[in-house]
Amino acid sequence: MSIFSSGEWQQYQRHVQLHGVGVTGQQRLKNARVLIVGAGGLGCPVAQYLGAAGVGHITLMDNDLITQSNLHRQVLFGYNDIGQAKAQVAANRLMANNPFIEVQATIDHLSAHKVAELVAGADIVLDCSDNFATRLLINDACVHQKRPWVYASVLGFSGQVALFTPKTACFRCVFPEIPVDVPDCNAAGVLSTVPGLLGTLQANTCLHFLLGAGEAYEGNLQLYDGTRNQFRSIALTKNKQCACCASRSPPPEGKARLKRLSHYQPQQASSQIVAEAIGSLNLNAIDLSSKDGELRPDVFVQHLTDTDNALLLDVRSESEHQGFNIGGRCIGLDADFIKAVSELCAEVNRPIFVYCQSGIRSIKAGDTFRLAGYVEVYTLQGGLGELLTQEPLIRKISAVRT
Repeated sequence: MSIFSSGEWQQYQRHVQLHGVGVTGQQRLKNARVLIVGAGGLGCPVAQYLGAAGVGHITLMDNDLITQSNLHRQVLFGYNDIGQAKAQVAANRLMANNPFIEVQATIDHLSAHKVAELVAGADIVLDCSDNFATRLLINDACVHQKRPWVYASVLGFSGQVALFTPKTACFRCVFPEIPVDVPDCNAAGVLSTVPGLLGTLQANTCLHFLLGAGEAYEGNLQLYDGTRNQFRSIALTKNKQCACCASRSPPPEGKARLKRLSHYQPQQASSQIVAEAIGSLNLNAIDLSSKDGELRPDVFVQHLTDTDNALLLDVRSESEHQGFNIGGRCIGLDADFIKAVSELCAEVNRPIFVYCQSGIRSIKAGDTFRLAGYVEVYTLQGGLGELLTQEPLIRKISAVRT
């Protein structure tokens, strides 16, 4: 009986011809089980190439919906896919390219209560998320269950990738805590090709590991500088004091384990970064979980149009404001933010409406206002990215602000 069907044999001919793959290697790929966390800029090329290569069982996890701002880099998706679940659309694309694989779309975020089961069912995990909280969850679960995982991150023109295995330093050896001074792609942007390149490297690393030739990738952090199109490699060393991989006794099981992991839920990362950013303005960081004054786009627009003497502020950069705006004054978040606002609006009781691209910077600005004594501050939930999906609201606000 043949190992492959006639369709599979035709599909994988170029692999089978390779000395480093052959029939045995392709069979390894066919039997492999891979977990991909995230179906965005990194997850799209990772999933696309692993599926095309014949990785037989892929679980693709993402809880986001496709937006137009995704399309410049997330090339598995098209304009007509806007509003649909990323994981499901990506799964459909993979199976359309290769009907001989199984792809499970999991429309959810990775939590401490799911990570152990998902990691246990995978031969290797690929982190294609966009936050450190998720990476720490993956790392702890992979260390505990002795699973390899491939990490990558991108920002602006740069990126990095690394393969972590039971033999190497773990992610916590490199990043013991969640960094609080790292901007996200919503604020800083990303060149479209960078996640494509780093995601392809992730997929390549994964394939070599599954084929039994991953040693060359272990224990190194590859840093990519897109402005020079150059790579450099940093050797990673185990931290003997690492709270995760240096423990002499096995990590705790059951509820105790979940309790420790649950401290690093993905939703916490943005709040921690925002809180630190407020602190950088020489203000006291406050709890952002309440999101006081954050309004849905329809409520924001209605309230803005109904409020007399309202001040509309865009807290993005000047170049973003020039590229597209819905009116208002542009005052970027920097060390002179409150000074600039106070010169424009000395009256602390004046209603202030704040927006940015994704809602993160406006939350930061709103809390900064409140700390400075302003009492009536409203922020746009989801930012322009959400507002621009609702054309009637754009028309309504344009009619008022022009």
